[in-house]
Amino acid sequence: MTPLRRLAAILSLDVEGFSGLVEADETAALAAVERAYKRFVRPTVGEFGGDIFKTSGDGVLIEFGSAVNAVQWAARFQRALLADRQAHRPALPVRIGIVIGDVVVTEHDRFGEGVVLATRVQQISPAGGMAISRGVFEYLQGKTDLYFTGIGPCELKGYARHEPIWVWTPKVISASRARRIAVPDPHTQPSVAVMPFDNLSGDPGRNNFIDGMVEEVTASLARVREFLVIARQSAATYRGKSLGAKEIAAELGVRYILQGSVRFSDRRMRVSLHLVDGETALQIWSERIDAEIDDLFQVQDYIAETVSGALHPTIRRAEIERARRRPPDNLVAYDLVMQALPHLWAHRHDENDLAIGLIDEALALEPDNGRAAAIGAWAHAQHIAYNWANDIGEQRTRGRALLDRTPGRIDDDPLALTAVATATMLIEADLERANALLDRALDLDVNHAWAWTRRGFARVYAGQPDDAFACFERSLRLSPLDPFAFNSFIGIGLAHFASDRPEEAARWTRRALAEKPGMTWPHRDLAAFLGACGQEADARLALDRFTASRPGTTIATVRDALRFMNGALLDRYCAGLAAAGLVEREDIGLRAAT
Repeated sequence: MTPLRRLAAILSLDVEGFSGLVEADETAALAAVERAYKRFVRPTVGEFGGDIFKTSGDGVLIEFGSAVNAVQWAARFQRALLADRQAHRPALPVRIGIVIGDVVVTEHDRFGEGVVLATRVQQISPAGGMAISRGVFEYLQGKTDLYFTGIGPCELKGYARHEPIWVWTPKVISASRARRIAVPDPHTQPSVAVMPFDNLSGDPGRNNFIDGMVEEVTASLARVREFLVIARQSAATYRGKSLGAKEIAAELGVRYILQGSVRFSDRRMRVSLHLVDGETALQIWSERIDAEIDDLFQVQDYIAETVSGALHPTIRRAEIERARRRPPDNLVAYDLVMQALPHLWAHRHDENDLAIGLIDEALALEPDNGRAAAIGAWAHAQHIAYNWANDIGEQRTRGRALLDRTPGRIDDDPLALTAVATATMLIEADLERANALLDRALDLDVNHAWAWTRRGFARVYAGQPDDAFACFERSLRLSPLDPFAFNSFIGIGLAHFASDRPEEAARWTRRALAEKPGMTWPHRDLAAFLGACGQEADARLALDRFTASRPGTTIATVRDALRFMNGALLDRYCAGLAAAGLVEREDIGLRAAT
Protein backbone atom coordinates (compact mmCIF):
# COMPACT_ATOMS: atom_id res chain seq x y z
CA MET A 1 0.00 0.00 0.00
CA THR A 2 1.41 3.42 -0.99
CA PRO A 3 2.03 5.51 2.14
CA LEU A 4 -0.05 8.66 2.56
CA ARG A 5 2.02 11.81 2.15
CA ARG A 6 1.06 15.44 2.56
CA LEU A 7 2.51 18.91 2.96
CA ALA A 8 2.02 20.18 6.51
CA ALA A 9 3.24 22.67 9.07
CA ILE A 10 5.24 20.72 11.65
CA LEU A 11 6.02 22.15 15.09
CA SER A 12 8.73 20.65 17.27
CA LEU A 13 8.96 21.64 20.95
CA ASP A 14 11.43 20.79 23.70
CA VAL A 15 12.93 22.16 26.92
CA GLU A 16 16.40 23.65 26.58
CA GLY A 17 18.87 22.12 29.04
CA PHE A 18 16.30 19.61 30.33
CA SER A 19 18.96 17.13 31.45
CA GLY A 20 20.51 19.79 33.67
CA LEU A 21 17.11 20.64 35.16
CA VAL A 22 16.51 16.97 35.93
CA GLU A 23 19.93 16.63 37.48
CA ALA A 24 19.33 19.68 39.69
CA ASP A 25 15.82 18.68 40.81
CA GLU A 26 14.22 15.76 38.98
CA THR A 27 10.87 15.96 40.76
CA ALA A 28 10.40 19.68 40.11
CA ALA A 29 11.53 19.41 36.47
CA LEU A 30 9.17 16.54 35.64
CA ALA A 31 6.29 18.24 37.46
CA ALA A 32 6.87 21.48 35.52
CA VAL A 33 6.87 19.64 32.18
CA GLU A 34 3.71 17.69 33.06
CA ARG A 35 1.95 20.86 34.20
CA ALA A 36 2.89 22.76 31.04
CA TYR A 37 1.68 19.91 28.85
CA LYS A 38 -1.61 19.43 30.65
CA ARG A 39 -2.39 23.13 31.03
CA PHE A 40 -0.89 24.88 28.02
CA VAL A 41 -0.41 22.25 25.27
CA ARG A 42 -3.04 19.53 25.22
CA PRO A 43 -6.13 21.72 25.88
CA THR A 44 -5.20 24.44 23.35
CA VAL A 45 -3.74 22.92 20.17
CA GLY A 46 -7.16 21.79 18.95
CA GLU A 47 -8.36 25.41 18.83
CA PHE A 48 -5.69 26.04 16.19
CA GLY A 49 -6.19 22.84 14.22
CA GLY A 50 -3.17 21.11 15.72
CA ASP A 51 -2.73 17.35 16.09
CA ILE A 52 -0.20 16.03 18.63
CA PHE A 53 1.38 12.96 17.08
CA LYS A 54 4.39 12.32 19.33
CA THR A 55 5.54 13.07 22.88
CA SER A 56 8.89 12.08 24.35
CA GLY A 57 9.95 13.24 27.80
CA ASP A 58 10.36 16.97 27.37
CA GLY A 59 9.49 16.99 23.64
CA VAL A 60 6.30 17.29 21.61
CA LEU A 61 5.66 17.09 17.85
CA ILE A 62 2.48 18.67 16.45
CA GLU A 63 1.04 18.82 12.94
CA PHE A 64 -0.96 21.90 11.85
CA GLY A 65 -2.89 22.34 8.65
CA SER A 66 -1.84 26.02 8.55
CA ALA A 67 1.56 27.60 9.17
CA VAL A 68 -0.21 30.73 10.43
CA ASN A 69 -2.09 28.68 13.03
CA ALA A 70 1.12 26.94 14.09
CA VAL A 71 2.90 30.26 14.64
CA GLN A 72 -0.07 31.81 16.45
CA TRP A 73 -0.35 28.81 18.76
CA ALA A 74 3.39 28.89 19.47
CA ALA A 75 3.25 32.58 20.38
CA ARG A 76 0.23 32.02 22.64
CA PHE A 77 1.95 29.07 24.32
CA GLN A 78 5.20 30.94 24.98
CA ARG A 79 3.35 33.98 26.32
CA ALA A 80 1.36 31.71 28.65
CA LEU A 81 4.60 30.20 29.95
CA LEU A 82 6.07 33.66 30.43
CA ALA A 83 3.01 34.74 32.43
CA ASP A 84 3.31 31.53 34.45
CA ARG A 85 6.92 32.36 35.26
CA GLN A 86 5.96 35.88 36.30
CA ALA A 87 3.46 34.30 38.72
CA HIS A 88 6.52 32.95 40.62
CA ARG A 89 6.35 29.42 39.29
CA PRO A 90 9.45 27.58 37.99
CA ALA A 91 10.33 28.69 34.46
CA LEU A 92 10.62 26.24 31.58
CA PRO A 93 13.00 27.38 28.83
CA VAL A 94 11.02 25.94 25.92
CA ARG A 95 12.29 26.08 22.32
CA ILE A 96 10.00 25.76 19.29
CA GLY A 97 10.83 25.10 15.65
CA ILE A 98 8.25 25.35 12.84
CA VAL A 99 8.67 24.31 9.21
CA ILE A 100 6.53 23.51 6.21
CA GLY A 101 7.52 20.11 4.89
CA ASP A 102 6.53 16.81 3.35
CA VAL A 103 5.45 14.13 5.86
CA VAL A 104 4.54 10.46 5.68
CA VAL A 105 1.32 9.85 7.62
CA THR A 106 0.39 6.80 9.66
CA GLU A 107 -2.49 6.40 12.07
CA HIS A 108 -0.57 7.55 15.12
CA ASP A 109 2.66 9.08 13.82
CA ARG A 110 4.37 11.21 11.16
CA PHE A 111 7.72 10.64 9.52
CA GLY A 112 9.83 12.21 6.83
CA GLU A 113 11.75 15.32 5.90
CA GLY A 114 9.34 17.79 7.51
CA VAL A 115 9.60 16.14 10.94
CA VAL A 116 13.41 15.94 10.87
CA LEU A 117 13.77 19.55 9.70
CA ALA A 118 11.42 20.84 12.43
CA THR A 119 13.53 19.22 15.15
CA ARG A 120 16.70 20.76 13.68
CA VAL A 121 15.18 24.25 13.40
CA GLN A 122 13.92 23.92 16.99
CA GLN A 123 17.55 23.64 18.13
CA ILE A 124 18.21 27.15 16.74
CA SER A 125 15.25 28.67 18.61
CA PRO A 126 15.86 31.07 21.50
CA ALA A 127 14.51 29.74 24.78
CA GLY A 128 11.05 31.18 25.30
CA GLY A 129 10.58 31.86 21.59
CA MET A 130 10.45 30.12 18.25
CA ALA A 131 12.48 29.68 15.08
CA ILE A 132 10.92 29.26 11.64
CA SER A 133 12.17 28.24 8.22
CA ARG A 134 12.10 30.36 5.06
CA GLY A 135 8.91 28.67 3.84
CA VAL A 136 7.02 29.58 7.00
CA PHE A 137 8.37 33.14 7.02
CA GLU A 138 7.34 33.77 3.40
CA TYR A 139 3.91 32.30 4.02
CA LEU A 140 3.35 34.58 7.03
CA GLN A 141 3.75 37.86 5.14
CA GLY A 142 0.76 40.06 5.89
CA LYS A 143 -0.91 37.38 8.01
CA THR A 144 0.51 38.06 11.48
CA ASP A 145 1.57 40.98 13.66
CA LEU A 146 4.45 39.03 15.19
CA TYR A 147 7.95 40.47 14.65
CA PHE A 148 10.44 37.94 13.26
CA THR A 149 14.13 38.72 12.87
CA GLY A 150 16.30 37.07 10.24
CA ILE A 151 19.49 35.63 11.70
CA GLY A 152 20.88 34.47 8.37
CA PRO A 153 21.85 31.03 7.07
CA CYS A 154 22.31 28.59 9.97
CA GLU A 155 24.00 25.21 10.17
CA LEU A 156 21.51 22.42 10.87
CA LYS A 157 22.65 19.03 12.08
CA GLY A 158 22.61 16.49 9.24
CA TYR A 159 22.18 19.10 6.49
CA ALA A 160 25.03 20.03 4.17
CA ARG A 161 23.48 23.36 3.15
CA HIS A 162 22.97 26.18 5.63
CA GLU A 163 19.33 27.25 5.92
CA PRO A 164 18.05 30.82 6.52
CA ILE A 165 16.20 31.07 9.83
CA TRP A 166 13.94 33.70 11.44
CA VAL A 167 13.31 33.95 15.19
CA TRP A 168 10.72 35.51 17.52
CA THR A 169 10.57 35.89 21.28
CA PRO A 170 8.24 37.72 23.69
CA LYS A 171 11.12 38.62 25.99
CA VAL A 172 14.72 39.82 25.93
CA ILE A 173 17.31 37.27 24.86
CA SER A 174 19.96 36.87 27.53
CA ALA A 175 23.34 38.34 26.64
CA SER A 176 25.00 35.29 28.19
CA ARG A 177 23.94 33.00 25.33
CA ALA A 178 26.91 31.57 23.48
CA ARG A 179 25.23 32.27 20.15
CA ARG A 180 23.87 35.78 19.79
CA ILE A 181 20.31 35.97 18.46
CA ALA A 182 19.46 39.28 16.79
CA VAL A 183 16.15 39.88 18.54
CA PRO A 184 15.19 43.48 19.38
CA ASP A 185 15.83 44.39 23.00
CA PRO A 186 13.12 46.65 24.45
CA HIS A 187 15.78 48.32 26.61
CA THR A 188 17.55 49.58 23.49
CA GLN A 189 14.92 49.25 20.75
CA PRO A 190 12.04 51.76 20.62
CA SER A 191 8.59 50.29 21.22
CA VAL A 192 5.07 51.69 20.99
CA ALA A 193 1.57 50.68 22.06
CA VAL A 194 -1.54 52.01 20.30
CA MET A 195 -4.25 52.57 22.91
CA PRO A 196 -7.96 52.14 22.11
CA PHE A 197 -9.22 55.45 20.67
CA ASP A 198 -11.92 57.29 22.63
CA ASN A 199 -15.32 57.49 20.93
CA LEU A 200 -16.49 61.06 21.59
CA SER A 201 -19.66 60.75 19.52
CA GLY A 202 -21.78 59.19 22.23
CA ASP A 203 -22.91 56.58 19.70
CA PRO A 204 -21.80 53.03 20.64
CA GLY A 205 -22.51 52.00 17.05
CA ARG A 206 -19.34 53.79 16.01
CA ASN A 207 -17.15 51.57 18.19
CA ASN A 208 -16.58 48.87 15.57
CA PHE A 209 -15.43 51.45 13.02
CA ILE A 210 -13.05 53.05 15.56
CA ASP A 211 -11.68 49.63 16.60
CA GLY A 212 -11.05 48.84 12.94
CA MET A 213 -9.16 52.10 12.59
CA VAL A 214 -6.98 51.27 15.60
CA GLU A 215 -6.29 47.84 14.12
CA GLU A 216 -5.22 49.40 10.80
CA VAL A 217 -2.96 51.91 12.57
CA THR A 218 -1.40 49.14 14.68
CA ALA A 219 -0.82 46.91 11.63
CA SER A 220 0.68 49.80 9.67
CA LEU A 221 3.07 50.69 12.49
CA ALA A 222 4.00 47.02 12.92
CA ARG A 223 5.45 47.12 9.41
CA VAL A 224 7.90 49.84 10.53
CA ARG A 225 10.66 47.48 11.59
CA GLU A 226 12.66 50.19 13.34
CA PHE A 227 10.47 49.88 16.41
CA LEU A 228 8.37 47.25 18.12
CA VAL A 229 4.59 47.49 18.26
CA ILE A 230 2.51 45.82 20.96
CA ALA A 231 -0.30 43.67 19.60
CA ARG A 232 -3.70 45.37 19.57
CA GLN A 233 -5.23 42.72 21.82
CA SER A 234 -2.80 43.58 24.63
CA ALA A 235 -3.37 47.32 24.32
CA ALA A 236 -7.15 46.80 24.15
CA THR A 237 -7.22 45.58 27.75
CA TYR A 238 -6.70 49.20 28.85
CA ARG A 239 -9.99 50.39 27.37
CA GLY A 240 -11.86 52.43 29.96
CA LYS A 241 -9.04 52.33 32.53
CA SER A 242 -7.82 55.57 34.10
CA LEU A 243 -4.13 54.67 34.22
CA GLY A 244 -1.62 57.30 33.13
CA ALA A 245 0.87 56.92 30.28
CA LYS A 246 3.74 56.11 32.65
CA GLU A 247 1.82 53.27 34.29
CA ILE A 248 0.63 51.81 30.98
CA ALA A 249 4.12 52.02 29.45
CA ALA A 250 5.63 50.30 32.48
CA GLU A 251 3.07 47.49 32.46
CA LEU A 252 3.38 46.85 28.72
CA GLY A 253 7.16 47.35 28.68
CA VAL A 254 7.05 50.00 25.93
CA ARG A 255 8.68 53.38 25.52
CA TYR A 256 5.92 55.29 23.70
CA ILE A 257 2.12 55.42 23.95
CA LEU A 258 -0.10 56.54 21.04
CA GLN A 259 -3.45 57.86 22.21
CA GLY A 260 -6.38 59.08 20.13
CA SER A 261 -9.98 60.22 20.06
CA VAL A 262 -12.60 60.43 17.32
CA ARG A 263 -15.44 62.92 16.82
CA PHE A 264 -18.16 62.65 14.17
CA SER A 265 -20.24 65.37 12.53
CA ASP A 266 -22.70 64.13 9.92
CA ARG A 267 -20.49 62.49 7.28
CA ARG A 268 -17.23 63.93 8.57
CA MET A 269 -14.88 62.78 11.27
CA ARG A 270 -12.00 64.32 13.19
CA VAL A 271 -9.25 62.09 14.62
CA SER A 272 -7.03 63.68 17.27
CA LEU A 273 -3.77 61.87 18.04
CA HIS A 274 -0.82 62.37 20.32
CA LEU A 275 2.32 60.39 21.09
CA VAL A 276 3.54 60.33 24.69
CA ASP A 277 6.97 59.39 26.02
CA GLY A 278 6.25 56.67 28.57
CA GLU A 279 9.27 57.53 30.70
CA THR A 280 8.51 61.23 31.11
CA ALA A 281 4.74 61.38 30.29
CA LEU A 282 5.58 64.29 27.96
CA GLN A 283 3.76 64.66 24.66
CA ILE A 284 6.26 64.59 21.78
CA TRP A 285 3.92 64.65 18.76
CA SER A 286 0.30 65.49 17.99
CA GLU A 287 -1.84 65.59 14.88
CA ARG A 288 -5.43 66.20 13.85
CA ILE A 289 -6.85 64.44 10.80
CA ASP A 290 -10.16 65.48 9.19
CA ALA A 291 -11.79 63.14 6.68
CA GLU A 292 -15.05 62.16 5.02
CA ILE A 293 -16.34 58.79 6.18
CA ASP A 294 -18.29 57.76 3.09
CA ASP A 295 -15.72 55.09 2.29
CA LEU A 296 -14.88 53.64 5.70
CA PHE A 297 -12.06 51.36 4.59
CA GLN A 298 -10.37 54.05 2.51
CA VAL A 299 -10.49 56.42 5.49
CA GLN A 300 -8.96 53.78 7.74
CA ASP A 301 -6.14 53.15 5.25
CA TYR A 302 -5.51 56.87 4.86
CA ILE A 303 -5.28 57.46 8.60
CA ALA A 304 -3.04 54.42 9.09
CA GLU A 305 -0.63 55.63 6.39
CA THR A 306 -0.62 59.19 7.73
CA VAL A 307 0.10 58.11 11.30
CA SER A 308 2.78 55.63 10.25
CA GLY A 309 4.55 58.19 8.07
CA ALA A 310 4.49 60.82 10.84
CA LEU A 311 5.51 58.61 13.77
CA HIS A 312 8.45 57.05 11.99
CA PRO A 313 10.65 60.21 11.97
CA THR A 314 9.17 61.43 15.27
CA ILE A 315 10.24 58.31 17.14
CA ARG A 316 13.57 58.32 15.34
CA ARG A 317 14.23 61.90 16.51
CA ALA A 318 13.17 61.00 20.05
CA GLU A 319 15.53 58.02 20.03
CA ILE A 320 18.40 60.17 18.78
CA GLU A 321 17.82 62.68 21.57
CA ARG A 322 17.59 59.86 24.08
CA ALA A 323 20.91 58.41 22.82
CA ARG A 324 22.55 61.82 23.10
CA ARG A 325 21.50 62.05 26.75
CA ARG A 326 23.00 58.69 27.63
CA PRO A 327 26.23 58.95 29.67
CA PRO A 328 29.28 57.62 27.77
CA ASP A 329 29.72 54.60 30.01
CA ASN A 330 26.14 53.45 29.28
CA LEU A 331 26.30 53.62 25.50
CA VAL A 332 25.51 50.51 23.49
CA ALA A 333 25.81 49.85 19.76
CA TYR A 334 22.18 50.83 19.13
CA ASP A 335 22.71 54.24 20.76
CA LEU A 336 25.87 54.86 18.76
CA VAL A 337 24.07 54.09 15.50
CA MET A 338 21.22 56.45 16.45
CA GLN A 339 23.78 59.16 17.25
CA ALA A 340 25.42 58.61 13.86
CA LEU A 341 22.24 59.20 11.85
CA PRO A 342 21.95 63.01 12.19
CA HIS A 343 25.63 63.32 11.27
CA LEU A 344 24.99 61.15 8.22
CA TRP A 345 22.08 63.21 6.94
CA ALA A 346 23.82 66.54 7.69
CA HIS A 347 25.56 66.06 4.29
CA ARG A 348 28.73 67.83 5.41
CA HIS A 349 32.23 66.42 5.23
CA ASP A 350 33.13 66.89 8.89
CA GLU A 351 29.75 65.54 10.03
CA ASN A 352 30.10 62.49 7.82
CA ASP A 353 33.48 61.77 9.43
CA LEU A 354 31.79 61.90 12.84
CA ALA A 355 29.15 59.42 11.63
CA ILE A 356 31.86 57.02 10.49
CA GLY A 357 33.62 57.33 13.86
CA LEU A 358 30.44 56.50 15.78
CA ILE A 359 29.74 53.54 13.49
CA ASP A 360 33.27 52.25 14.04
CA GLU A 361 32.64 52.41 17.82
CA ALA A 362 29.35 50.53 17.40
CA LEU A 363 31.02 47.78 15.38
CA ALA A 364 33.81 47.50 17.93
CA LEU A 365 31.15 46.80 20.56
CA GLU A 366 29.07 44.56 18.32
CA PRO A 367 30.97 43.26 15.25
CA ASP A 368 27.90 41.44 13.88
CA ASN A 369 25.64 44.52 13.90
CA GLY A 370 24.36 44.51 10.32
CA ARG A 371 22.60 47.87 10.63
CA ALA A 372 25.79 49.58 11.80
CA ALA A 373 27.78 48.07 8.92
CA ALA A 374 25.07 49.12 6.43
CA ILE A 375 24.99 52.73 7.61
CA GLY A 376 28.80 52.82 7.70
CA ALA A 377 28.90 51.71 4.06
CA TRP A 378 26.43 54.49 3.21
CA ALA A 379 28.66 57.04 4.95
CA HIS A 380 31.70 55.95 2.95
CA ALA A 381 29.59 56.09 -0.23
CA GLN A 382 28.75 59.72 0.57
CA HIS A 383 32.47 60.51 0.76
CA ILE A 384 32.69 59.33 -2.85
CA ALA A 385 29.50 60.80 -4.32
CA TYR A 386 30.02 64.28 -2.83
CA ASN A 387 33.71 64.55 -3.80
CA TRP A 388 34.94 64.61 -0.21
CA ALA A 389 37.38 61.75 -0.76
CA ASN A 390 41.03 62.45 -1.54
CA ASP A 391 41.31 58.77 -2.48
CA ILE A 392 38.09 57.43 -4.01
CA GLY A 393 39.59 53.94 -4.32
CA GLU A 394 40.26 53.78 -0.58
CA GLN A 395 36.68 54.81 0.25
CA ARG A 396 35.32 52.17 -2.12
CA THR A 397 37.47 49.54 -0.44
CA ARG A 398 36.31 50.53 3.05
CA GLY A 399 32.69 50.70 1.96
CA ARG A 400 32.86 47.27 0.30
CA ALA A 401 34.36 45.76 3.44
CA LEU A 402 31.32 46.97 5.40
CA LEU A 403 28.90 45.77 2.72
CA ASP A 404 30.46 42.32 3.05
CA ARG A 405 29.41 42.28 6.74
CA THR A 406 25.68 42.75 6.03
CA PRO A 407 24.40 39.60 4.22
CA GLY A 408 22.08 37.56 6.44
CA ARG A 409 22.05 40.26 9.13
CA ILE A 410 19.66 42.87 7.70
CA ASP A 411 17.01 40.80 5.90
CA ASP A 412 14.24 42.16 8.11
CA ASP A 413 15.47 45.76 8.54
CA PRO A 414 14.19 48.31 5.98
CA LEU A 415 16.54 51.05 7.20
CA ALA A 416 19.60 48.82 6.82
CA LEU A 417 18.38 47.49 3.46
CA THR A 418 17.96 51.09 2.26
CA ALA A 419 21.46 51.96 3.47
CA VAL A 420 22.97 48.96 1.68
CA ALA A 421 20.99 49.77 -1.48
CA THR A 422 22.36 53.32 -1.41
CA ALA A 423 25.93 52.15 -0.86
CA THR A 424 25.54 49.54 -3.60
CA MET A 425 24.41 52.26 -6.01
CA LEU A 426 27.13 54.75 -5.15
CA ILE A 427 30.05 52.38 -4.60
CA GLU A 428 29.37 49.52 -7.02
CA ALA A 429 27.13 51.31 -9.57
CA ASP A 430 24.97 48.17 -9.40
CA LEU A 431 21.46 49.56 -9.90
CA GLU A 432 19.87 46.14 -10.41
CA ARG A 433 20.96 44.88 -7.01
CA ALA A 434 20.15 48.22 -5.38
CA ASN A 435 16.61 48.08 -6.76
CA ALA A 436 16.17 44.53 -5.46
CA LEU A 437 17.23 45.67 -1.97
CA LEU A 438 14.86 48.64 -2.10
CA ASP A 439 12.02 46.37 -3.21
CA ARG A 440 12.71 44.18 -0.19
CA ALA A 441 12.73 47.21 2.12
CA LEU A 442 9.39 48.43 0.77
CA ASP A 443 7.89 44.95 0.93
CA LEU A 444 8.67 45.03 4.65
CA ASP A 445 7.54 48.63 5.19
CA VAL A 446 5.68 50.27 2.32
CA ASN A 447 5.65 53.55 4.26
CA HIS A 448 9.44 53.84 4.60
CA ALA A 449 10.11 57.35 3.28
CA TRP A 450 13.88 56.93 2.89
CA ALA A 451 13.42 53.82 0.76
CA TRP A 452 11.07 55.74 -1.56
CA THR A 453 13.62 58.56 -1.84
CA ARG A 454 16.42 56.17 -2.75
CA ARG A 455 14.19 54.35 -5.22
CA GLY A 456 13.61 57.73 -6.87
CA PHE A 457 17.35 58.30 -7.24
CA ALA A 458 17.78 54.81 -8.66
CA ARG A 459 15.16 55.58 -11.30
CA VAL A 460 16.88 58.85 -12.26
CA TYR A 461 20.28 57.19 -12.49
CA ALA A 462 18.78 54.52 -14.74
CA GLY A 463 17.26 57.10 -17.11
CA GLN A 464 13.66 56.83 -15.86
CA PRO A 465 12.93 60.33 -14.45
CA ASP A 466 9.16 60.09 -14.93
CA ASP A 467 9.03 57.12 -12.55
CA ALA A 468 11.34 58.95 -10.15
CA PHE A 469 8.96 61.87 -9.59
CA ALA A 470 6.30 59.53 -8.18
CA CYS A 471 8.84 58.04 -5.75
CA PHE A 472 10.02 61.42 -4.44
CA GLU A 473 6.45 62.69 -4.09
CA ARG A 474 5.46 59.54 -2.19
CA SER A 475 8.38 60.06 0.19
CA LEU A 476 7.49 63.70 0.87
CA ARG A 477 3.82 62.83 1.44
CA LEU A 478 4.73 60.08 3.88
CA SER A 479 7.19 62.12 5.88
CA PRO A 480 6.95 65.87 5.19
CA LEU A 481 8.70 66.78 8.47
CA ASP A 482 11.52 64.27 8.12
CA PRO A 483 14.94 65.94 8.55
CA PHE A 484 16.07 63.99 5.49
CA ALA A 485 13.24 65.36 3.28
CA PHE A 486 15.59 67.88 1.62
CA ASN A 487 17.18 64.92 -0.17
CA SER A 488 13.93 64.40 -2.09
CA PHE A 489 14.11 68.03 -3.27
CA ILE A 490 17.60 67.29 -4.62
CA GLY A 491 16.25 64.18 -6.32
CA ILE A 492 13.37 66.09 -7.89
CA GLY A 493 15.88 68.62 -9.19
CA LEU A 494 18.00 65.90 -10.78
CA ALA A 495 14.89 64.30 -12.29
CA HIS A 496 13.95 67.64 -13.90
CA PHE A 497 17.49 67.94 -15.27
CA ALA A 498 17.26 64.41 -16.69
CA SER A 499 13.98 65.50 -18.33
CA ASP A 500 15.78 68.44 -19.99
CA ARG A 501 14.37 71.11 -17.67
CA PRO A 502 17.57 72.61 -16.16
CA GLU A 503 15.96 75.84 -14.90
CA GLU A 504 13.35 73.89 -12.92
CA ALA A 505 16.14 71.61 -11.71
CA ALA A 506 18.04 74.64 -10.37
CA ARG A 507 14.91 75.90 -8.56
CA TRP A 508 14.49 72.63 -6.64
CA THR A 509 18.19 72.48 -5.80
CA ARG A 510 18.08 75.98 -4.35
CA ARG A 511 15.11 74.89 -2.25
CA ALA A 512 17.14 71.97 -0.87
CA LEU A 513 20.05 74.29 -0.03
CA ALA A 514 17.66 76.61 1.81
CA GLU A 515 16.31 73.64 3.79
CA LYS A 516 19.77 72.48 4.83
CA PRO A 517 22.14 75.40 5.49
CA GLY A 518 25.77 74.44 5.61
CA MET A 519 25.67 71.90 2.77
CA THR A 520 28.06 72.63 -0.08
CA TRP A 521 27.93 69.58 -2.33
CA PRO A 522 24.54 70.45 -3.96
CA HIS A 523 26.27 73.55 -5.40
CA ARG A 524 27.84 71.07 -7.82
CA ASP A 525 24.35 70.17 -9.04
CA LEU A 526 23.39 73.84 -9.16
CA ALA A 527 26.50 74.68 -11.19
CA ALA A 528 25.74 71.91 -13.68
CA PHE A 529 22.09 72.92 -14.04
CA LEU A 530 22.80 76.66 -14.40
CA GLY A 531 25.65 75.95 -16.81
CA ALA A 532 23.31 73.82 -18.93
CA CYS A 533 20.77 76.65 -19.26
CA GLY A 534 23.36 79.31 -20.12
CA GLN A 535 23.45 81.19 -16.79
CA GLU A 536 27.22 81.04 -16.73
CA ALA A 537 27.90 83.79 -14.16
CA ASP A 538 25.61 82.19 -11.56
CA ALA A 539 26.96 78.77 -12.53
CA ARG A 540 30.52 79.96 -11.82
CA LEU A 541 29.48 81.27 -8.37
CA ALA A 542 27.89 77.92 -7.52
CA LEU A 543 30.98 76.06 -8.76
CA ASP A 544 33.27 78.27 -6.65
CA ARG A 545 31.22 77.44 -3.54
CA PHE A 546 31.51 73.77 -4.34
CA THR A 547 35.26 73.71 -5.07
CA ALA A 548 36.26 76.03 -2.23
CA SER A 549 36.55 73.03 0.08
CA ARG A 550 37.47 70.60 -2.70
CA PRO A 551 40.61 71.87 -4.43
CA GLY A 552 41.70 69.72 -7.31
CA THR A 553 38.19 68.64 -8.31
CA THR A 554 37.92 68.11 -12.06
CA ILE A 555 35.41 66.73 -14.49
CA ALA A 556 37.44 63.51 -14.47
CA THR A 557 37.06 63.12 -10.69
CA VAL A 558 33.35 63.95 -10.91
CA ARG A 559 32.92 61.30 -13.59
CA ASP A 560 34.66 58.76 -11.38
CA ALA A 561 32.53 59.65 -8.37
CA LEU A 562 29.24 59.63 -10.33
CA ARG A 563 29.79 56.60 -12.52
CA PHE A 564 26.50 55.17 -11.24
CA MET A 565 24.60 57.61 -13.52
CA ASN A 566 23.60 56.40 -16.96
CA GLY A 567 25.93 57.62 -19.72
CA ALA A 568 23.64 60.22 -21.31
CA LEU A 569 22.78 61.85 -17.97
CA LEU A 570 26.42 61.90 -16.82
CA ASP A 571 27.57 63.45 -20.12
CA ARG A 572 24.93 66.21 -19.87
CA TYR A 573 25.82 66.83 -16.22
CA CYS A 574 29.55 67.12 -16.94
CA ALA A 575 28.85 69.40 -19.92
CA GLY A 576 26.99 71.73 -17.56
CA LEU A 577 29.98 71.74 -15.18
CA ALA A 578 32.31 72.48 -18.09
CA ALA A 579 30.11 75.45 -19.02
CA ALA A 580 30.42 76.62 -15.42
CA GLY A 581 34.23 76.51 -15.76
CA LEU A 582 35.28 73.15 -14.28
CA VAL A 583 38.39 71.81 -16.03
CA GLU A 584 38.61 68.30 -17.49
CA ARG A 585 41.80 67.30 -15.66
CA GLU A 586 44.01 68.86 -13.00
CA ASP A 587 47.01 69.19 -15.34
CA ILE A 588 44.90 71.29 -17.70
CA GLY A 589 44.07 73.64 -14.84
CA LEU A 590 47.75 73.96 -13.95
CA ARG A 591 48.73 74.80 -17.55
CA ALA A 592 45.98 77.41 -17.74
CA ALA A 593 47.25 79.06 -14.54
CA THR A 594 50.87 79.39 -15.74
